[in-house]
Amino acid sequence: MEKMNDIIEWCNINSGFIQAILALLTLIVSIIAIAVSIKTANLPYKKKMVLTFGSYIGVGFVDDGIHVTCINCGNRTFHIKKLGLFIKPSRVYINLNSIAESQIRLDGGNETTQYFTSNYLKEEFKKYDGSTKVYAYVEDTEGTIKKKYICRINQIKEK
Repeated sequence: MEKMNDIIEWCNINSGFIQAILALLTLIVSIIAIAVSIKTANLPYKKKMVLTFGSYIGVGFVDDGIHVTCINCGNRTFHIKKLGLFIKPSRVYINLNSIAESQIRLDGGNETTQYFTSNYLKEEFKKYDGSTKVYAYVEDTEGTIKKKYICRINQIKEK
């Protein structure tokens, strides 16, 4: 009981110090609350594009090649401007046969894909050095660009 009386007496003598500590704690909690509310307010406007690629084999093994897919994993709609393969310095290959299917508006959870047959790629990539890198590429109408390394051209020519 005596220790409790000592604590109460110390608090009475040093009340300004305790008020300063409580004010500082209040300020810290307020800053955290503001940061959380701003982050929460921006969630409905989050834009997230996921770019994937892979190989495919057509039905009945008629053709094979590479596909490039863009998925909208965010909460905001965006429009695809270009989806295809990128070769440095500035060449983008787009499958003109399915361009209408890929230049679309993507709502949350939707995706679009471009397919490139290996015969088409071998023919188009003849003019490039085998060490040139190939990237999956997507660009939206807002100017956001994503690239993802796939392979070197000589790996496509060999198959």
